[in-house]
Amino acid sequence: MVQLKPNKYYHIYNRGNNGEKLFYSEANYQYFIDKFLYHCHHTFEIYAYCLLGNHFHIVLSVRDLEEQERLYLEREIKTKTLQPASKHLSHLFNAYSQSINKQVGRTGSLFQKNFKRKEIDSEEYFRQMVIYAHLNPLKHGFNKAYDAYPYSPYPVYLNFDHTFVNREKTLDIFGGKENFLTAHKEEAKKFQK
Repeated sequence: MVQLKPNKYYHIYNRGNNGEKLFYSEANYQYFIDKFLYHCHHTFEIYAYCLLGNHFHIVLSVRDLEEQERLYLEREIKTKTLQPASKHLSHLFNAYSQSINKQVGRTGSLFQKNFKRKEIDSEEYFRQMVIYAHLNPLKHGFNKAYDAYPYSPYPVYLNFDHTFVNREKTLDIFGGKENFLTAHKEEAKKFQK
């Protein structure tokens, strides 16, 4: 299992246990994001994500330890000490699971055991994973207009709305907004045939 290390980039993903739903209502998507911000924003920098009915993808990096500590101390988080990055993700998944289980009257694990993580070790792989996350609604037939999918930050890149996603770093790695848009459009053609 890949350990989540400071100053490294990762593709984090998981799906519902036995392929079951993770999100039962529109409010669940925002709740997941809110829980992520509460449990994890001090630990991770986000570049892309996509929340779909039964799975999710997140492209992120682990902040350096000094920044984690500084941001952690600024927040009112119930845990007493800063923990390893994967532990903060575990808190997110547990909190979200408990809420969904209560909401829909289910028991047991909501997520497949152990979220998946792949280290992103090059700028080319980073670009591929950002595009992959943003085009996932198109790939799985959730939405034909990936640029308008509401549970992905792609529209934020178009409109520059306020967000917790690090647009500047992402666009820099793509070589600017036009390259970012063109790379997505070119890859989307594969799913629009």
